[in-house]
Parts: sequence; structure tokens; C-alpha cells
Amino acid sequence: MLQKIINSLIYLVVFCLPLYLVSFRAGWVPTNVLELLICILFIFWVIGLFGSEDRLFFNSKIWLPVLLIFIGVTIAVWFSSDLEVSAGIWKSWFVIPLVFFIVVISHIKTKEQVENIIVSLTLSGALVGLVALYYWLNNDLTYDGRLSAFYLSPNYLAMYLSPILILSLYLYSIFKQRVYKITLLIIYFLFALVIYLTYSYGAWLGLLAALAFILFQRKNKKILLIFFLFVVLISIIQIPSDKFQGFLDLSYPSLESRLVIWQSSWEILKDNFLIGIGPGMFQKYYLAYQDIFKPYPEWAVPQPHNVFLAFWLQTGLLGLIGFIWLLLIYFVHLLKKTDPKYVLGSVLIGLMIYILVHGLVDTTYWKNDLAIIFFLIIALGYKAGYLTD
Repeated sequence: MLQKIINSLIYLVVFCLPLYLVSFRAGWVPTNVLELLICILFIFWVIGLFGSEDRLFFNSKIWLPVLLIFIGVTIAVWFSSDLEVSAGIWKSWFVIPLVFFIVVISHIKTKEQVENIIVSLTLSGALVGLVALYYWLNNDLTYDGRLSAFYLSPNYLAMYLSPILILSLYLYSIFKQRVYKITLLIIYFLFALVIYLTYSYGAWLGLLAALAFILFQRKNKKILLIFFLFVVLISIIQIPSDKFQGFLDLSYPSLESRLVIWQSSWEILKDNFLIGIGPGMFQKYYLAYQDIFKPYPEWAVPQPHNVFLAFWLQTGLLGLIGFIWLLLIYFVHLLKKTDPKYVLGSVLIGLMIYILVHGLVDTTYWKNDLAIIFFLIIALGYKAGYLTD
């Protein structure tokens, strides 16, 4: 009975990822509904450790880089110029995701559990997609005509739905009933439409790279080929647009701004090479370095728009090394432990390719839901070669 409760709570957490936006205070500690659910899950899991088959999963290959990330970000928080801000991010974007990671990687053992996780995540994405579509139908868009729904930016919406789209492709290979396949196709179309309306070129490029890899790996390529051609088609459609032309000549404000942000990030790194500046401190340091790049094309910049720069700046060199080390273990393990014909292995590799490609121009980890998705993917990737029927 307890094991079923833990399973259900894992699926519920995955479905409720957007509820990090519903915040409140527990005494003097700011928190949110998602964190509360993960804490409840963790309590039940700890209780389940006594007298059950669950055991704390430990493998030095995967835990050492995770430990490096945690040590790196903890040191960066300790030396941060704003301990309250950095500690809040440390809790929400590292401690809570790692608690969820510990539960998932220790508890998940069967293909059925993985499939239920993916179904829950797909349903969550579908609900977000429908809400986003409602925003679009009501012309509730950003100043430049992009869809962001209830997220702070269109890129955040794209960064949530794109990994779900890729991971949900696995379901099409296991569902046998026609009604389920048709339902999935409708959901895929919804995801594709909403991601298109965000006009997030980083997401499109990441999806293109991920789908190209999965296409290369898979034999049954009909659905994948359709999505691949769809991404190519919308890219071609965008060629005459001002935004696309601005990217070609480096004059588009978003690209121009990113170039300055990356240069500024490097200047900040020169002075904070080892420890970093602490989580949540980029905006402060970015503005402090404005004299080097006058005038700044964009002032409100909470993140450096590159996942590697974000880790280096906000978790220090230790955190960056741990992040890269963890990625290498992930790819090597999946390539060794999973048959190329095994759909889940291919999809998980493609999914991480998306995160890294999109992460070149955005921070595809540094948000509550994205951090949990990242560690969920790491856990599923490691368990993929050991799942039982």
C-alpha cells in the first residue's frame, strides 16, 4: 500500500510541476505547492525505507558529480553578496530537485513506473498547452507578439513544453490502441503549435537537433520524420521575417543583447573564476559591469542566457565540473547500457541533446520546474538500462 502511495505521489509531483508558481510562506520560509508535494513524497519514501524493498540508491559514478554540483553551489551561496536570495535559489533549484532525484532514482525500478511518469508529464504539458492556447485565442501576448501564457517569458513556456514533447514520443511506441495513438497525435500537434507561437528559436533549434538524432537511431521513423519536417518548415517560413534576418546580420535586439550578456559574463568570470558569484546574483553583477559595455541593449537580465555560463557563474568551477561530468556519465551510460533499438534510450539521449543545444542560448536548468525535469531525466537515464517489466 505504501509503495502505491509513493508511486502516486511521484506521478502527482510530475503532473504538478507548474504549481511552483503558487507560492506561500511556511513560517519565515518562502515555499510553494510543488515543494510541499516533494517534501510529503520524501517523508513517505523515508517511512517506506523501513521494512520494504526500497533502499537508498548509491553509485559513486553518478553521485560524485552530483556532490560536486551541490558543494559548488553551497560554497557559492556562502560567499554570495546576498545570502537570502542565493539561499532561496539553493533551496528551490538544488536541494528540492535533489530530494526528488534521490526518491526517483531509488524507487523507480520498472518500465511501468517510467511509463506512468511520462504519461503524467505529458498530461501536465497538455494542460499547460491548452491554457497557453486560451491566452493566444484572447490575444494575450507579449509586446512583440509572442506567446508566454502565465510564464514570465515565451522562452520559459517553450523550455517547459519542448522536453515533454520529446519524452512523450516514447509513448507512441508503446501504446497499441488506436485511440491512444490518435490522442497522442492531437497532443503532439498542440505542443508543436504552442512552441511555434513562442517564436523561441532556441527551442526550435534544440528540437531540430534532438529529432535529427532520434531519427538517426530509429527504424520506425514516420512520426519523427513528420515532426522533423515540421520544424524545418517553420524555420523556412521564418526566413523572410525581420527577426530571422536580424539574426543573420546580428542586428536583432535579442541576439545583440545575448552577445553583450555573454561578453559581460566572461568579464565577471575573470574576477570570480573559482567560487562564482552565487545563485541569483547575475543581474546585480551584470549591472555593475555596465561601464565596460555602454550602452547595454537590455537591462533586466536575471540569467546569462547560456546553461554552462550559468553553472560556472552561480555554482563556481566545482559546480561546472560536476555538471559536465554528470552529462558525460549520462551519455556514456545510455550508449553502453541501452540497445540503439531501445526507444527510451534514444529518446532520453535526444532529450538531453535538446537541453544542451537550447542551453547554448538560454538557461535550460535555472528554474524550479526545469531543475526538477533535468534531474528526473538524469535519474531515468541511469535507470533505463536496468528496468524490469
